[in-house]
Amino acid sequence: MTPERAKRVRKLHDRAVVIDCHNDSLRAIAIGDTRYNPPKEGPPEPRRLWQKAESGHWDFPRALEARQSGQVTNILVPRPRNGPYLRTCLKSYQQALRDLEHAPELAILATSAADFERAKREGKVAFLLGIEGAEGIEGDLDLLHLFHRLGVRTVGLTWMYRNEVAEGNWEDTGDGLSPFGRQAVQEMNQLKMLVDVAHATEQTFWDTLEASNAPVICSHTSCRALVKGFGEHAPSRYLTDEQLKALAEQGGVLGIFFSANRELDDDNADVHDLARFFAHAAEVAGAEHVGFGSDFDGGFPPPGLEDIRGLPNLTSALIDVGFSDEELLGILGGNWLRVFREVLRE
Repeated sequence: MTPERAKRVRKLHDRAVVIDCHNDSLRAIAIGDTRYNPPKEGPPEPRRLWQKAESGHWDFPRALEARQSGQVTNILVPRPRNGPYLRTCLKSYQQALRDLEHAPELAILATSAADFERAKREGKVAFLLGIEGAEGIEGDLDLLHLFHRLGVRTVGLTWMYRNEVAEGNWEDTGDGLSPFGRQAVQEMNQLKMLVDVAHATEQTFWDTLEASNAPVICSHTSCRALVKGFGEHAPSRYLTDEQLKALAEQGGVLGIFFSANRELDDDNADVHDLARFFAHAAEVAGAEHVGFGSDFDGGFPPPGLEDIRGLPNLTSALIDVGFSDEELLGILGGNWLRVFREVLRE
């Protein structure tokens, strides 16, 4: 970046409530996951979110270096095919509390849009907890209520596999939401929790938009129109243009995950290639319905985004593809903040 560009990017990050709607960092450190951004020398060391690390993608100190104000993280995956689900969620939740209690000067537990705004004012990270895959509620709406009481505010209906709610990307037979799944979506509406269709099959996606009376989000996805050889992946992992439009029409927001090298089947794809996915989503759905869904510590970001500290590089690349400052303030976090205000209502 030129000095002038760096100054512009810094001003944008200073103004924005910068929010990423999905990472796996809590679960990655809980299980000692070393797949992502391993140390260049020596074995990986155990890390906690309150410690600045050189491995992995995300922690509180590095997020603050990037002037990030909010992070949605999940407390369930990666996980084995047959559980244990509830135990995994509760142990991850306990680890989140430990990390937050150890560093109150760095981060706060978030349950509302106001918490993200407060974190911005105080120079902290608002940490909102979600469950990626409704396996975590084990077919029991009482457990959904319990997680809400604990502060969980978003639930992804599926991960890769079928569960009591719906089918995931790896088991797509076209069944969509189950009857219990429709109940769960409606219960989440009542509880003012975010309904997340990341990893949903196409039928699950359409069933969920029909069942929900509140905006639906897709926390981390990408644009099927740009994915090279998408059929070799789980095709429904990526949204069609028709889905992008429908999500926007219902008031939702989608998060683009930071893995253009995988989607383009090109190890040399970088943040400029990633910016093309944001541009396509904005062209189809409107820039006000696009945000970040990094999948840090669960995905493989391209060069320039080796960890959260590379976020300004992505912002610069988004400028290069033509986004205005006002559009960028939305993509950086304003769009997520808007839907949080509408759905969470606290």
